[in-house]
Amino acid sequence: MKKASEVIFNLFKENNHKLDIETLQGKKHTFTLSVDGTYIESQTALRSQKLGLDCFDIVIELLKSNNGKAHKGNGRGKENKVGEGKCTEDTVCGYISMKYYGHTKGESTFDPVFAISAILEQAGICWNSRGWLEMISA
Repeated sequence: MKKASEVIFNLFKENNHKLDIETLQGKKHTFTLSVDGTYIESQTALRSQKLGLDCFDIVIELLKSNNGKAHKGNGRGKENKVGEGKCTEDTVCGYISMKYYGHTKGESTFDPVFAISAILEQAGICWNSRGWLEMISA
């Protein structure tokens, strides 16, 4: 089985390094793959953040450890610091914050879960629903 990062890399390559993604809220964002193929970016969805393709593998690692399904969580607002509120380490947001960004409990974090979830769904890896992310074949 291919890693999520490989599937997503190939999806971008097949689409001339660019994907138009629609989120669950109906917002459309264009994502582009870097020239070296290691990260994606989007001026509307990720602002100045660059999201490494390895982040998708980290999300799948969490899902596999939770029987293929996890709460997305939320890293926005004062009440949702890493490890607290809706950003606990068993949520996609909390797990990314700790494993990808290297944040520790109590810190603020960037929350790209809406974008990651939409791209994983576009790639045919996960089902993206309100509040949950689930692998298609766990």
